[in-house]
Amino acid sequence: MPNPLPPELHEQIRERNVAPGQVIAWWLGGAGFIFKTSQGTQLYLDPYLSDVVNEIFGQARAFPPPLTAEQARPDVLICTHWHEDHLDPGSIPVIARNNPDAPLLMPPSALARAVSWHVPRRQITTLKAGQSLTIKDIKISAVAARHDAGVEGWEVHDGVCLILEIEGMRIFFSGDTEYDTSLRKLRTLGLHVAFLCINGVGGNMNAHEAALLGWQLGAPTLVPMHHYLWLNAIANDEATLDPALLASTYSKLGGQGRVIAPVVGEEILLSRI
Repeated sequence: MPNPLPPELHEQIRERNVAPGQVIAWWLGGAGFIFKTSQGTQLYLDPYLSDVVNEIFGQARAFPPPLTAEQARPDVLICTHWHEDHLDPGSIPVIARNNPDAPLLMPPSALARAVSWHVPRRQITTLKAGQSLTIKDIKISAVAARHDAGVEGWEVHDGVCLILEIEGMRIFFSGDTEYDTSLRKLRTLGLHVAFLCINGVGGNMNAHEAALLGWQLGAPTLVPMHHYLWLNAIANDEATLDPALLASTYSKLGGQGRVIAPVVGEEILLSRI
């Protein structure tokens, strides 16, 4: 008999048991991740599951989404800013409709767009820099991002980075941001993990800047992101689309932690140890 097909990603996530003190993350590509806690809470971050950017800008996905918007079952979903690869007009309305009890957290400029897509206002909670809230077993704090994509009409004034407190860990999630010295002060929080954008274009840190910030933050685990999403991604002197660049620069700075290069659809086990 032929071997049965492995379960689809959303089924794997649903069935995966997480031990206390651990978090499992799955990369969706770009800045998209799903986190699952020991209590079974699924947190979706910046899920881009459509190909709407191709329709708008002619920039196609490099790979099929590892799960569809119809399959998504978040307990809470956060969009760090309104750009379409973070607040996906092809996915967010579908996810909201299928998960009416799941709160959607996003900055005010993102809220305005989501409501225009008929996402229920009652389902959305605004998230601004300096705010903190707890949903289920996750504490979420927002920190200002500096995200200037340099594209007319694409300005972002209220994008956020995140501090997530889960399972006794403090996790930094950069979303989209340029390098900003104000982020260095987060070292005092005793971070355990830092997810860092590295693509170097569109108002984001390059791999070397992300390595510097990771070293300054002192987190023992770094996860580079936002380097793989687009087919025929724009390549220029500013683009840094290789996680190995972060790892090598981090090592040269004296970084002693581990760098995990994510793979789309594969799990990343995070723990304090």
